[in-house]
Amino acid sequence: MKALTDKIIDDLMDEKKEHRGGLYNAAFNDGLTYAISTIIELTKEAEFEEVARVMMKHLADPKKYHPHHRVVIDSTNAELLEGVCSSGNVMDYIKD
Repeated sequence: MKALTDKIIDDLMDEKKEHRGGLYNAAFNDGLTYAISTIIELTKEAEFEEVARVMMKHLADPKKYHPHHRVVIDSTNAELLEGVCSSGNVMDYIKD
């Protein structure tokens, strides 16, 4: 499965291929080319918080998830976890 930004770029590239020729289509393709290059550049420059907010927004959908869902992501894996039971914050063993 591709990342969301990769899907958007691929869809815009496909749209660009379908609209060739003609004055209107030339301007349309120029706009698509600009949009694609902007998305690629913004993706490269994305900060951690921007990327994390995409997942936070996704997790906020009450039709798919509830507040006890968590996501753990590293460079090779993403896990969706569900908290079934919690002790809360236990500070007894934390040294000052």
